[in-house]
Amino acid sequence: MLQRKKYRLTAGATAAALAGAAVIGGVTFAQASTKAAAPVSPVQIVVGPESEPGQPSNAQCPDGMGVLNGGFQSVTFSRSGGGDPYDGVTVNAPFKNGKGWVALLMTGKVRARAVCVPEAQAPQAVVGTVGDEAGDSVARCPEGTKAIAGGYVRETWYRNGYGESTDDIIANAPTQDGSGWYARQFHGKTVARALCS
Repeated sequence: MLQRKKYRLTAGATAAALAGAAVIGGVTFAQASTKAAAPVSPVQIVVGPESEPGQPSNAQCPDGMGVLNGGFQSVTFSRSGGGDPYDGVTVNAPFKNGKGWVALLMTGKVRARAVCVPEAQAPQAVVGTVGDEAGDSVARCPEGTKAIAGGYVRETWYRNGYGESTDDIIANAPTQDGSGWYARQFHGKTVARALCS
């Protein structure tokens, strides 16, 4: 007849069992944790230097990385004596080579920011043609890819006699079918840039 052996767990053994260790015959054996380590994020945010007035700020991705998206933070934004803004965001776009993000204000100071990922995961940068005045510039993605982000670089920018901005970007978006990115200025000429994947 098969006899069952009874084991009594001590308080320490019970605690060990609850902590994920096995207790066999009164001996405690550590068990490998089944909880996976948290993955290391491949995304890195790069903040460009504060620019001089009216000069660009470049957020350069580290070696081996490319830009996924980006943007800017205005440090100073010029105003008239009455307090009205007269500056303009004249550039907000990925680098031509897809390795960072550039931003520029007409007269103020700015900082560009880039969202960088490993090159193998980075989208391809595409530059559009110069649009007509008040017309569209379109950066077309290669066949089989879609625009996942983009921006613009002004070619011309209108000001009044006091140096105040009389222009603005009125379109900065993916095309309706997603095959590229387009940009349009109120008066001047612009160039669209797309990130395609």
